[in-house]
Amino acid sequence: MKGEITVRIEGFMRRYPVERIYATPQFEHFRVLGRNGSIVFQSNRPFLRSHGLKLKRIDWKLIEGSLRSMSAKDALAQSLDDYVKRLEKEGKL
Repeated sequence: MKGEITVRIEGFMRRYPVERIYATPQFEHFRVLGRNGSIVFQSNRPFLRSHGLKLKRIDWKLIEGSLRSMSAKDALAQSLDDYVKRLEKEGKL
């Protein structure tokens, strides 16, 4: 599943390509591609949905790569969360 997210980092709106690269019944991995490399986030969304916890917040963990600031990590995680929720509404996940 490939797509694109828009993130506000340090006052600038930036668009990044994103793709789901791995999925199991417990977790899934999303790769966010940037100019200088890529980072991978892990979410527990499949586990939560399989246990009927639709309203519980999805946890995002940075498992590969590094970022300069925690605010950038939080902004990317929030944008990924919005992206996943939009795909769920459309029935693509």
